Amino acid sequence: PKDVPPEATFDASTNLWRVGAPNDARERLWIHPSGLLLLDATRKDGKLDGEIKWSLAIHQMSEHAPRVAMQAALGLPKGPTSTMIATFANGALVEVRFRAGFDFPDTLRVELRDGVIDGAVEWVIGPANGALFEYAGTTLLPKVFKVPKPWPHRLTAVFVKGKLKSTTFFAKDGTPLDTGATPLTEWGESVEASALTGYIERGDFAADAARFFPKAPRVSKPGSEKVRAVPAGRALDDVVVGGGVPSMTIAFDFNSYGFDCKKEDLYGANDDKYVGIASDGSGEMFLLDVTTGEVVRYAHEEGTVAPAFTSLDQLAFSLLRVEAAAKKLLPKAKLSALFKRLGLTTAGALLKEY
Repeated sequence: PKDVPPEATFDASTNLWRVGAPNDARERLWIHPSGLLLLDATRKDGKLDGEIKWSLAIHQMSEHAPRVAMQAALGLPKGPTSTMIATFANGALVEVRFRAGFDFPDTLRVELRDGVIDGAVEWVIGPANGALFEYAGTTLLPKVFKVPKPWPHRLTAVFVKGKLKSTTFFAKDGTPLDTGATPLTEWGESVEASALTGYIERGDFAADAARFFPKAPRVSKPGSEKVRAVPAGRALDDVVVGGGVPSMTIAFDFNSYGFDCKKEDLYGANDDKYVGIASDGSGEMFLLDVTTGEVVRYAHEEGTVAPAFTSLDQLAFSLLRVEAAAKKLLPKAKLSALFKRLGLTTAGALLKEY
């Protein structure tokens, strides 16, 4: 291929062109027949050292697994793109830049020290399927940044010994965005369990939603006759239809409100008694059992349901506060203590996820 130097040799077993061996000071590999660069690695005393280029490309599916294995054997990280420029110092990864291609700008840049993220992380925010970054036991999940919606263009974060210390969001023109929020001073820390009954019908849910998230966009969903058939359901439906439910962008959302489990043939919950209310940040749904008024949590991968809340009041009270804690509007430790005192076991477990 025209981009492969004439001194390269062809390895038919791997379908690659090669200059240099794995233990040489420099090793380069190109894929056949296109001649696209797969690897450009420099080594010192047999260890990766300097700027390493890698771009996982294939021409047929049978090549994919061997090249993924090669990436792992080289000790290269995984990220949002298959192309990276990684900097090593005597075998230790100190920085990696993921790109759509070698000539493209960085999508993600991560600094490391002693095998953990330490320094700056820069990310052009976009959809991420699973972990954003993985390397030698270090995993970086997108949710750690608590990215607000609508998504900013990019973020810069500072880590110290693997711990996130600060995050700054930027618009596309480079302007820093003010995503800070004023902590809540009154959020129900002293509420008693008996007060949860009637939380929605008294208007407390709508009032708390407006007070907790005054600037958040409101959910726009049609009403649900199924929801209206149970205690507190009519009041909840009125709040949803009336635009009183905020868009809770980190821990929960109401996009599944009114979901007809029977009509949509929901795997493992194809039953006329179930109707969707909300979903959590991992995609699990909270379904109302219209025969009992209780709320179950639906695990979409397993297709199973498990008890979650004994009423819509408990669900509404909990979801608002878990979302507020995820956005650092109220102290997580105190909320955890409140959930424990009120016997809201599911809420306490959900809180730990954020």
